[in-house]
Amino acid sequence: MNDGVSDALAVLQARRSVAPRRLGAPGPDDSELQRALQVALRAPDHGGLVPWRLIQIPHARRDELATLFEQEKQRRDPLATANDLARTREHASNAPTLLAFVVCPRHSVSVPAHEQWLAAGAALGNLLHALQALGYGAIMLSGERCADRVLCRALGLHDGEVLAGFVSAGTVVKAPAPAPPKPMDGVLTPWPGAATGEPANPATNPSTSGPASTPDDAAARR
Repeated sequence: MNDGVSDALAVLQARRSVAPRRLGAPGPDDSELQRALQVALRAPDHGGLVPWRLIQIPHARRDELATLFEQEKQRRDPLATANDLARTREHASNAPTLLAFVVCPRHSVSVPAHEQWLAAGAALGNLLHALQALGYGAIMLSGERCADRVLCRALGLHDGEVLAGFVSAGTVVKAPAPAPPKPMDGVLTPWPGAATGEPANPATNPSTSGPASTPDDAAARR
C-alpha cells in the first residue's frame, strides 16, 4: 500500500462528528465548499438522479432561522422554558457554516425510493468526509423539528421533499475525544451454507426474486 492510499484511509478512519458548540470561525469558504460538493456528487447514485440538495443558510439570515426554530419548539412543546427556547435559538448560530440537507426522491423514475435514499446518504457521507479532509469539523443533526411543515415551507422545500437535517461545519476549537473503535462483529458474515457446500435455498436468495440484471442495469449503478 503506497503512502497516498494509506493517508487517504487514515483520514476516512479518523472521521467523527463534531458538535456545533465545538466549532468556530472560519468555516469552509466558497471554493472549499464547492470542492466538498464535488466529492458528494461522486457518491454512488443509481441512474445519476442526485436525489438530494443543500440549502445554504447565510449569516445574514441566522436570526430569522433562530426565530423559526423557536416557534417550532413552542408548537411542539408549549411548556418550553425560556432557557429551552434560548438553547433552541443557539442551534441556528453555533456553526460558521450551516446547510440544510434535503432529500428529494424522484417519483417519476424506475429507481426505487429506498435506493434513492441510499444515494442521498452516500452523498452525505462523502460531504462529511470531504469537510474533514479539508481540515474542518462537521456534523449533521436532525431531530423532530425536521418534520415541521411550517419550518420546511419557510426553508423552501417542495412537495415530496424531506428535510433530513442540518449540516454544521467549521474550525474545531475544542477537539472531542477520538471516537472509540466500533466492533465489526456481525458487519461482515459468511454466506450461510457456503462453508459446508450446502446449496442455497432459492426461496431466500434475493437474486431469484426478480428479473436478472442486464448490462444496462450495471451501467446505471454508478
